[in-house]
Amino acid sequence: MTETRENGLPRSPSPRDTISSLSSLKKEENDLANHLPNTPPPLSFSPWMKKYSIVVCSVGILFFDLVLPCIIYYTLDAFTDLEIEINLGISCASLGLGELMELPLRGYRLVKQRENYAPLGQTAKWGFDFFFWWYVVATVIGVVPYVFATSLEEPVLWLFLMTPGFLVGFACATAAISAFPFRLPFRVSSDAKGVRCKPFAYYVIEDFVSVDAGQMRVFREELRARWEASPIFRRLIWDVNIWWMFGGVNFIGALAGVTWGVSFNVAYGLSFGILFIWIGIWALITWLWVRRELRKEREWFTKRTVRIGGEVTPELDIP
Repeated sequence: MTETRENGLPRSPSPRDTISSLSSLKKEENDLANHLPNTPPPLSFSPWMKKYSIVVCSVGILFFDLVLPCIIYYTLDAFTDLEIEINLGISCASLGLGELMELPLRGYRLVKQRENYAPLGQTAKWGFDFFFWWYVVATVIGVVPYVFATSLEEPVLWLFLMTPGFLVGFACATAAISAFPFRLPFRVSSDAKGVRCKPFAYYVIEDFVSVDAGQMRVFREELRARWEASPIFRRLIWDVNIWWMFGGVNFIGALAGVTWGVSFNVAYGLSFGILFIWIGIWALITWLWVRRELRKEREWFTKRTVRIGGEVTPELDIP
C-alpha cells in the first residue's frame, strides 16, 4: 500500500526505499538467471549407439542398389544377347529391396505398438507418422518410372536414368515447402493441425529415429524439448534442411548431365554411383558441421548463466 502524508498526498520514496527495491529486483533477476539450465535438454540417441546397424544397413543398400545391379547388367550385356529392356528388368530387380522391406515394419510398429512408437498426441489406430506417408509416395515415385521405362516396346532410357533424380526432386520439393513455416492444415507427426510447420529435416529425424532406430516416443518428447529450448538447435535444423535441398538440386543437375552427356552403358553405372557419392559427401559434411554447432550450443547454454562484468546475463547473442 502506498504511504501517504497527513495531508493525503502520497509520500515520495526515500533513497533507502529505492535502493532496497533495486536490490530486490536484482536478486530476482539473478535467481532467475541462475536457475536457467546450463545444458541443452538431452537427446538419448546417438548414431554411435547404432554404429553396427548403420554399417550393416549402409553396406546392404550399397550392395543391392549399386553393386548387384551393375554386376548383373554389365555381365548380361557382355555375355548374352538379351534385349536391353529385359536386361534392365533383371538387373534392377534388387533396387529398393531393403527399403521396401522396411516399410511394412514401420507400419506394423505404428499400428500394433502405437503406444510406444506413434507420434505424440496421435490416438487414431491408423495414425501413421509423416515419414511413413512420405515413404509411400517416394516408393511410388521410384517404382513407376522404372516400370514404365522398361515395359514399352521401345524402352525410354533417359526416363530410366533420371528416376533417382525424381526421388531426390521429391525430397527437395518437400524441404522447400517446409522452408516456409505455414500453419499445418492437418496433423504432421507430433505436430497438431494449426501448428507452425517445422523443417522437413526435423520430421525425418523425429520419425526415423523414433521408429526405424527403435527409440520410441521418448525420443519424440526429447526432440520437441530440445527444439523449444534451444534457438541454436532450431537454426541448425533449418540450415541442414536448406543444405540438403541445395545438394539435391546439384545432384539432379549432375544426373541430367550424365543422362544426356554420355552413352547409356556408361551412364547406367554413373547414375547410381554419383547418387551414393553425393549422399556420402553431404552426410560427412553434415556430420562435421552438426558436431561443431552442438559444441557451440553447449557453450551458449553455459555462458548464458555466468556473471559478465558483475551482472548475470540470462540470455546471450546466438553465435
